[in-house]
Amino acid sequence: MVARVKASTISYQALGGIGIFTSLSNDELASLTQQCNWCRYDAGQEIIAQREESSDLFFVCQGRVRAKTYSTSGKEVTFGDLDQGEVFGELSAMDGKPRSAFVVALEESLIASIDSKTFRQFLDTHPDVLWPMLENFAYRFRIMVEKIFEFSTLGARNRIHAELLRLSRDAVMEDGTATISPAPTHAELASRTSTTRESVTREVNLLKKAGLMDIDRDRYLIKDLDSLRQLVDEVLDL
Repeated sequence: MVARVKASTISYQALGGIGIFTSLSNDELASLTQQCNWCRYDAGQEIIAQREESSDLFFVCQGRVRAKTYSTSGKEVTFGDLDQGEVFGELSAMDGKPRSAFVVALEESLIASIDSKTFRQFLDTHPDVLWPMLENFAYRFRIMVEKIFEFSTLGARNRIHAELLRLSRDAVMEDGTATISPAPTHAELASRTSTTRESVTREVNLLKKAGLMDIDRDRYLIKDLDSLRQLVDEVLDL
């Protein structure tokens, strides 16, 4: 069950971690906090339903969520995961059309939401927030373009390689390794790459055998990013 939280019990610091609000003062954050609705979701709970008629904007103040959809046969397709500090729901907030995806909590999450009309009024008086919001939107758009290109040009195994590289971007070390944590399950990787769980398992085992990656508890260790990248580039150059 979704647990609603009174705004009066929430500190302005909860919104202070949202990336697009870095230019706001503590007083401005406190004022915005009181204009938001606050809810806690358990892992697996639905926050937004696809085709839902709503236009609120959402902020991930704690936890992690996933945007996804399903094919007519019931196959899950993952668009992406959003971590603490990120924003979702922008499309419907901007154009007023139904939701384009389901969004569910991956772990216990504190989510703030604000109706689109109130947020537009907020942007009128705080224009410094608009540019980082557009940058964030552009970043996600570029990832979607990457995936469309990969789906059109790469086979299943190379799409898995490309997704592992994408998940590694924010965790690259000076020695050319990267740690993906928490590690996605094989089913989740299959959903991200439009393949099967069996294909992912087979490819992960091949990468481990080749010494390119290892699995340590709940994380993936990419031991040689350059070699993994080369597996993708070799196909793209054909």
